[in-house]
Amino acid sequence: MNFLSKTFSSLTGTSIPYTFKEKEVDPRSGIFPDSASVWTIYKGLNPKNDNTPVTIFEFNLRDSANADLEPLARNCFRKSKLLKLPGVISVIDYIEDESYLYIITEPVVPLYRYLQVNDGKVSTDSKVCGIYEIGQTLSLINSKCNSLHGNLGLFSSVFVTPSGDWKLFGFELLTNLTSDPDQPIYRFSNIQQGFNCTLPEDGLDSVRQFPLKLDSFKFGSFIYSVFNIHHMKSLGVKVTQSELNSMVNIPRQLTVACKRLVGAKLGLRPTVEKFMSDTESYFERNKLIIFSHELNEIKFKSEVEKLEFFKTYLSNFISEEDVNSFPPGFLEHKVLSELLSQYENIQKQKVTISSTPEEVQSRQETTSVLLNYILKFGVAIQESNFTKLIKPIIFQAFTLPDRSIRLTLLNHLTQYAPMLTESDVQSNIFTPLLSGFQDTNFTIRETTLRSITTIIDKVSVKQVNQELLKVLAKSQMDPKPSIRTNTLVLIIKISSKIYNTSKNNVLITALSKSLRDTFTPCKMMALSGFESLIDEFSLNEICGKILGHIAISLMDPQSFKVRTEARRIFELYLKSVEEHASSLPKVEDDEEAEEKAFFAKFAPQQSEEEKSNPTESREWNLDFAFAKFGMSNSGKLNDEFNVSTPDLTRITTPTTERIPTVKVPKSAIAQNNWNDDFDVDDSWGGDDEVVEKVVARPKKASSMKLGSKKTIVKPAKTVGNALKLDLKVQEDEDENWDGDW
Repeated sequence: MNFLSKTFSSLTGTSIPYTFKEKEVDPRSGIFPDSASVWTIYKGLNPKNDNTPVTIFEFNLRDSANADLEPLARNCFRKSKLLKLPGVISVIDYIEDESYLYIITEPVVPLYRYLQVNDGKVSTDSKVCGIYEIGQTLSLINSKCNSLHGNLGLFSSVFVTPSGDWKLFGFELLTNLTSDPDQPIYRFSNIQQGFNCTLPEDGLDSVRQFPLKLDSFKFGSFIYSVFNIHHMKSLGVKVTQSELNSMVNIPRQLTVACKRLVGAKLGLRPTVEKFMSDTESYFERNKLIIFSHELNEIKFKSEVEKLEFFKTYLSNFISEEDVNSFPPGFLEHKVLSELLSQYENIQKQKVTISSTPEEVQSRQETTSVLLNYILKFGVAIQESNFTKLIKPIIFQAFTLPDRSIRLTLLNHLTQYAPMLTESDVQSNIFTPLLSGFQDTNFTIRETTLRSITTIIDKVSVKQVNQELLKVLAKSQMDPKPSIRTNTLVLIIKISSKIYNTSKNNVLITALSKSLRDTFTPCKMMALSGFESLIDEFSLNEICGKILGHIAISLMDPQSFKVRTEARRIFELYLKSVEEHASSLPKVEDDEEAEEKAFFAKFAPQQSEEEKSNPTESREWNLDFAFAKFGMSNSGKLNDEFNVSTPDLTRITTPTTERIPTVKVPKSAIAQNNWNDDFDVDDSWGGDDEVVEKVVARPKKASSMKLGSKKTIVKPAKTVGNALKLDLKVQEDEDENWDGDW
């Protein structure tokens, strides 16, 4: 920026305390309408005032091409110092040296360029309002200042401010009819390029007779040019008298009056003052004119009157239809600036002990109204200005405990959210926004929930998992059914931001809970969620969890619609399972394969003798098995083998305690076909022989010896054939088995 300033200073041969930027008008180009201007016009900045924008009018006194135009530039330079009217460009500074003349003004653009750039955005009402402003200013110059402008036109004398106001300038021919000795209108008009394009056919002699009628004619030509800029054959071509008399495309209420302004007979032309008086009723019905007038007057009102205006009467001018009729920049630089000023003033007013509840409530209502308009108009301004002016207000307003302010912020969030960065949302918006879920007012809770979906893309993954999910878990049990439904909508929307380790569990839990809700739309949303998230779940989750939950909805007692949708979703999930199952091998596994593999690994192989003698082969023991494999039966494998698969064929070593003694006749033994675990001595003769067997209590598995010998006790004789059993049952002292079985 400083480089540009120095560069322009070196080119112009002077140094001024302003920064030059882009060139707006260049008379040296020789292209109309730039060639109609005396001044070279630049955009600029004022470093002394925080680099606020300005417009720089420059005239090069050393340029030989400007030698004839110097009287025009000096007359404008001098008269702009004397003429201070509301409708005239506001001049900030004048600089004059031997090389240049500079006029530093408020930022403005030529009217013709403003209409070209904003083609289609400048409504008829905006043009009427601009014409009214120029007419009022020109009328004051004629009547109050007794002066003749003489140079009014679309291309060189009317400029537009950032707020959309039309301002009059181009005082190169401005002449005071009573006290101006130079009389520029008569002496220099012949060197003013384009002056003859709209001069009445009578010439300057008629001007001397009726001087103010020249401004009337110029004003009528100006009105025609504003409404027919796209219908003119080409810029700079003289508009014929017949075209002026037709006044096409001009509002019907102004047509007759405008035709009088450009009438051929000078004596019948009304002055500009008379024209404004005749058309006053039409202009006063224009809402934009009325609104602009109110905004200009509000600067002189008290603070109470200002607040009352914005709280009560502002709504009369800013309906959607009215907003569309505002000129570009009007809301941002004229309305919004006043709103921001009033909002800052009311925020500075602290609530004191002496403040009544009515005063506090009125202050809160006014703050909410002002904030509503600030957000409504703020979203239409440039992003750089939004960041500078509106963002701080939004961040501060989110910290206020007032419900009306919070509701205003949430209602406009969808409009200003695109202008918020991720840092803005994560640092200044998200945490205060979550507090709305705890509000006892269900409107605040529901609006907060809907607003989250607007900014969720700018919320960090950490905030979603550590803060938002906890709030949504409680919100899913809210008493208001629509909040429960919208909570599920939000959970489905943020599914991509949930941690992968817990994502499916969260989704299944949330969707399943909503399936059991009493609100039918909530159930339908859960089923819709299952459908949209089907690719997220594994087959195990589908079979083990999801199908069971959906199956419950197949018997929903409240809604046929739910049952129908549940059936469709159930079949959708079941189809995915069946498709996977159809890809599995159809050969049945051997049910005893694992058992066979075990014996193939650990059981000893039978020799030929054992195969020929099956009885002996059944009596193999683990000592032999491990010995054959070269293994010890005292190792870890043996312990695990004993625990997991006990040898049911072995005989335990009896204890010395004989509990109980059983006497059984030999005939009973033969009759019951007892196995050969009992060796019977046949030398004990007759049926009277009784086998007496000692039943031994087994010891712990860890103390048993594999392959222990059987103990046989010789039978004792009894009298008769009766079977006498002397059984004494002794209860185990410990029902729990010691050791592993």
